[in-house]
Amino acid sequence: MSPEYSITPTPRERQLMMLIARGMQNKNIAFELKISENTVRAHIGNIMRKYRLQNRTQIAIIFALHAATPSLRRDLANGGGYPVAVKPAQALAQNPQVEIAPK
Repeated sequence: MSPEYSITPTPRERQLMMLIARGMQNKNIAFELKISENTVRAHIGNIMRKYRLQNRTQIAIIFALHAATPSLRRDLANGGGYPVAVKPAQALAQNPQVEIAPK
C-alpha cells in the first residue's frame, strides 16, 4: 500500500476534506465549521503538504479513498481498478461504519 493511504487524517481534516469533496468554497466551509477563512486556508495547506497534493480535486479523491471500503482501497492500491460489479453506493453500503458526514 502506498504511503498516502497509511496517513490518517485528523477529525478536523476529515471534516474539511468532506466539505471540499462536496464542492464547497472556503467561505462556506468557514461558515459551516465556525472558523475563519484564513484557518480554512491553513488547514487546506496542511492537508496538501501532508498528502503531497497540489489542488482541491486531489483532496476530494483522498477523502473518497479514505471513505471507501478496505477491500476497494486495496484493489485500487494494487492497480486493480474499480470492480465493475460494485457501484459506489453499494461499496459504501457494504461498509456502513464509514462516516461520510459529521454527526
